[in-house]
Amino acid sequence: MPAYKKLASEAICDAASRKVLTRASALESETDACHYGAMSGDILRLKIVLADTEPAIWRRVEVPAETTLKQLHAVIQAAMGWDDAHLHEFHMGRERLPAGIALGELAAGRVKRLGYVYDMGDSWEHVIHIEKRLAADPALRYPRFIEGAMRCPPEDVGGIPGFYEFLDAIADPEHPDHEDRLDWYGGPFDPAELDAKPIEKELARLAARHRRAAAKRA
Repeated sequence: MPAYKKLASEAICDAASRKVLTRASALESETDACHYGAMSGDILRLKIVLADTEPAIWRRVEVPAETTLKQLHAVIQAAMGWDDAHLHEFHMGRERLPAGIALGELAAGRVKRLGYVYDMGDSWEHVIHIEKRLAADPALRYPRFIEGAMRCPPEDVGGIPGFYEFLDAIADPEHPDHEDRLDWYGGPFDPAELDAKPIEKELARLAARHRRAAAKRA
């Protein structure tokens, strides 16, 4: 069963979680106070998993508890390696989550998992696991990359089915689409390769941008 259907079928929206969702509209109007630069001192460790991939494509990051879903979108894009070229949506089961809600509010409502879909055509479904709530280390900057595995699929490859068809074609020189798929991508593609440096650089850029915004508001 696809992961998004599992999310819809499992009872991840308990009474406390639903209470958080009923406050969503109010929270959206309060988000001016929820910025990376206005940290309460807590961070959340997240594991981001691209659903239905084997071996799993995943990333582990740490973000301030005040991070809104709008801000988390940028973190996911950077951590996974997407180009932010398509629409996206956060959800819990069938409940669409507003961009202004803070992760800390969800965690306080006992939410452990939420869904994130990127590109409504290719439908890249991600499962976001809220693993831990920790005290921030003043020597570190957030958001930050911890670890991960496997390379992000190419944009517009056709979702999960298209991605694995692409891998089959480029791995087999005798495949009828071998040359066409290599030409389409623009060269070799190693699915096991994960270069952490671009991820770290982009997350550092996000952290610096939000620190500058916080300094201006101070």
